[in-house]
Amino acid sequence: MNSASRSYTSEGRGESATPVKSPVSSYLHRTADTETTVSGLRPASGVGGGSGAQLTFGTPGALSNAAQRLGKVAEKFSTFYTDLEHERQSRRQSEHSKYSALTETISRLESNLELEIRRRTEADKNLQVQLNSELKSMYERFSAQSRETQKSLKTSVDALSRSFSELNSGLREEREQRGVQMDQLAQRLMLKIDETKASIEDERVSRLEREAQTLKRVGEDIFRLQERIETEKSNREAALHSLQSELNEMAGGRNLSDEKFQALILGELATLKNRMQVEREERISEDEQIVLAINDYTKALQDGLRIVSAG
Repeated sequence: MNSASRSYTSEGRGESATPVKSPVSSYLHRTADTETTVSGLRPASGVGGGSGAQLTFGTPGALSNAAQRLGKVAEKFSTFYTDLEHERQSRRQSEHSKYSALTETISRLESNLELEIRRRTEADKNLQVQLNSELKSMYERFSAQSRETQKSLKTSVDALSRSFSELNSGLREEREQRGVQMDQLAQRLMLKIDETKASIEDERVSRLEREAQTLKRVGEDIFRLQERIETEKSNREAALHSLQSELNEMAGGRNLSDEKFQALILGELATLKNRMQVEREERISEDEQIVLAINDYTKALQDGLRIVSAG
């Protein structure tokens, strides 16, 4: 530790800087005292009536000039130490101000980041709730439509069975009434009934094939819809993960300005809104296609039943 660092007290204790005499200044003071002492020395008179000559150890004028020069040098050193201490205190105050400003900026950025993370988390929760609600509504709608279709199909089959039962009853009564005279007519009627049964069987087979194709098409549509939903969910999660990574990178890089950070966040929000709008439009279109497919299926069933009833 040099003499400059020992010339002041600690700032942490709240004490003012007090200059201490340097070694040069102490040496000058000791030299001046020595000059005064030496210049006052005089030897005693000579023994036996000597001449009484004076013996001095130095010239007072020369020593005074040297002491003055050394005093000026000491004063300059003292001034230098004082200025150095003042400059050091000023530098400390400046660095403390910069550190306080930097700490305040970091705290503000961390607060903004925390608010943005909470806002993003709430948006994700709302999106998940909305998706679950839409999926549940779609499932309930499909279930209701399927129940209605099964109910109408069962009613039609029951009506057809009753018609066949009534027809067979009428034919048996007719055969009992006509007897042997109407054997040929009965045979023709039986042939016609067999033909009718064959056509009904053919119609039943074709109807079952159409139903299978329709159910297959509806199943494929539902499967594609589920795949698209899963794909969109994966894309959303990837986008959110990427956004989280970017937010973390921005939190680490403190040299970015607040304007760029806000612009990036607004851009990401706009992108997510656009994706949600596109997804909603696609789902509406897919719902319309599914409804049209079910309507076509219902119409085909009605046409088949109408043909069977007419036969």
